[in-house]
Amino acid sequence: MKFPEKARKLREARNLSTRMLEEEVGVSHSQIVKYENGQTEPTLSVLRAYSKFFGVTLDYLCRDEEEDVKKR
Repeated sequence: MKFPEKARKLREARNLSTRMLEEEVGVSHSQIVKYENGQTEPTLSVLRAYSKFFGVTLDYLCRDEEEDVKKR
């Protein structure tokens, strides 16, 4: 699973709209939509904000587990 899918699942698990999340991570609603659609990648500061807000590690957010499985 890649960041766009993880970001969407984390947000939906808390029943947050993209508008609600924008206040928590400090980026615009449209930017969150772009992250979740895979149109753009978040900066390190945005990844840190996601990590802190959702209580997950940067490694979790950045690592593509599907790639790890293929390498084994």
